[in-house]
Amino acid sequence: MQSDNLNIVFLIDSKKLPKGGATINTATAVAHPPFLLNGTLEDPEFKVPVPSGKTVCIYTEEANHDESVKIAPTGIIAHSFRNVQLKVADMKDPATRPIDIPNFDMDPGPVPDFIAYSGDDVQWTPAPSSWSNWANNPLIDETLTPGMKRTYIPFVTFRASTIVSGEFQYGMVFGLTKDGTNVEYFYFDPYLVIGS
Repeated sequence: MQSDNLNIVFLIDSKKLPKGGATINTATAVAHPPFLLNGTLEDPEFKVPVPSGKTVCIYTEEANHDESVKIAPTGIIAHSFRNVQLKVADMKDPATRPIDIPNFDMDPGPVPDFIAYSGDDVQWTPAPSSWSNWANNPLIDETLTPGMKRTYIPFVTFRASTIVSGEFQYGMVFGLTKDGTNVEYFYFDPYLVIGS
């Protein structure tokens, strides 16, 4: 966990997930999972207050602690801000975007891992048209590679705006591997309240 940041750990129950999409373009929508906010369990529908300029770190964790299942946050969709659908241009403008450009990274972890980021230079682009409720919303995502890797815990981090405030609905895209060979993709749509 990153100290002095707002840490969100989504607790994903892999046993209750449907079949996931084979790529981000075919990611499967799932219900909001419960999460830990700085170590405190919160209701899945809780809208997280984020002070202006605060750094948010988001982790995904297998709720049953099944060590054969590895989960990594792999994308952030900027859906709406103040109930207005966002466009790619909004997210590229520091004066209007609720969060800055997310960064995907890994912390050293205690056990061997089976998933890693490819290290792409990520930028905001339109979400796939195959996503019925999210088509063309701004998306930033990192490619995942399955396989036996060094020990790491993946996370995504971004900073809340110091200029604008309001309710931000975003999509959390995550990848999951059970065999270290194939990755399935899912997403859900939590909320942050920027400038709280």
